[in-house]
Amino acid sequence: MSFDRRRLSRTVAAALLLLAGVALPAGPAEAAKRGPDLAIDASGTRIPLGVDKKVIYLKVSNLGDETPSDVVVGVDQPPGDPDPLPISLLWHSGGGGTEGVGDCDGDSDGFYCRLSPEVIPGPGETVDVPIDATTYRATEPYEGKFHVSVTIAPDKDANPADNAKWFPLELVDQPSADLSLVARDVKQSVRTDGDGTPTSTGTLHPGETGAVWHTVANQGRKAVSGVRVRLHLPKGVTFTRAPIQCVLANAGRSAVCTYEKLTLVPADEDTDPNDTIYSAVKLYNLVTTAASATAPATLRGGTVQVEGLAERSTNDRSKPARTELPANAVAVRVADADHSDNQDGFAVVLAAKSGGDDGGDDDGDDDGGGGGDGGLPVTGPQAGLIGGVGVAALVAGGVLFLAARRRRMILVTPEDERPAA
Repeated sequence: MSFDRRRLSRTVAAALLLLAGVALPAGPAEAAKRGPDLAIDASGTRIPLGVDKKVIYLKVSNLGDETPSDVVVGVDQPPGDPDPLPISLLWHSGGGGTEGVGDCDGDSDGFYCRLSPEVIPGPGETVDVPIDATTYRATEPYEGKFHVSVTIAPDKDANPADNAKWFPLELVDQPSADLSLVARDVKQSVRTDGDGTPTSTGTLHPGETGAVWHTVANQGRKAVSGVRVRLHLPKGVTFTRAPIQCVLANAGRSAVCTYEKLTLVPADEDTDPNDTIYSAVKLYNLVTTAASATAPATLRGGTVQVEGLAERSTNDRSKPARTELPANAVAVRVADADHSDNQDGFAVVLAAKSGGDDGGDDDGDDDGGGGGDGGLPVTGPQAGLIGGVGVAALVAGGVLFLAARRRRMILVTPEDERPAA
């Protein structure tokens, strides 16, 4: 009988060890971080002959899960034939609301810009860095290239392979309009003033309203009469209300906005800031994020695209810019010298709510989060611990039950174990 008891004791001990191993897991484990991962791209690198200056946009995107502390963008233009080169690149001299991205130095042979901390892209974000391309009234087509690099310090880039790239740089004999579009990431909640203009009120949280700002400019040689803008919002974001002159679709996530009476003249004809002649406009659309969205998170996939409806002579501006199209009419699309800069993407960045949130300006330093585009998930939650305890208890109970059926336990007194005479 002592043999049965020893065997049962070993069985119980094994079950308790199993219970301890399952019910007492290690503490919460955070998935390994990749770190920052910056990538470079460019748009608007085709310039119509006869245009003295065009703004090209360098797009610095963060594909990683951390925000770097120091970012430098470098631009180099190799010597070529003819000499001197017909296009000279330098940092943007200002105007159009695109300045202020950082401190720049160098010359047309090569320069760099150190991004200001508030514009360094966080996980899933993109910043547009404007540079000026000056043509010196070149008269012949030209095909060249330029080199752009982005470096970070003191961090290491998770994928250095996409930190540098060559881009084409062309002069084209195409005397047409040239629309460009730049959209900003949506990172701020807003309220509307008396005139309807949105004003920032702090970081954007789930369930709050933000604004998709996008700038449309004509950098070509002919005026555009009528503009159509197509917007598509990321999943989890919808238009707050039907925007003026827009038609909604896709359950409130897409819009087509037709501005038939909006005329954009070439930039060199927009000389008086006090008149009603414009070469560029800033547009906005109010959007609302889902109250059930996880935060912090970066909701990617938003796009804005622009096209001109018709070219218009600027010789007689007293005529109406555009008459309303009948229902069965089809607008003739205006020729565009460079389609590469007619579309831009944007993200909607959600901040997590907390008791200490003072509603201040977003510093762009979110760690990302839900939706698979932001921060990293933390494994080992309390629910898993409780579930593990329950499973272990069932396993131990099953082991004890089987042991009891295999060897029936009989309680004995010490006298019962004395050997027979």
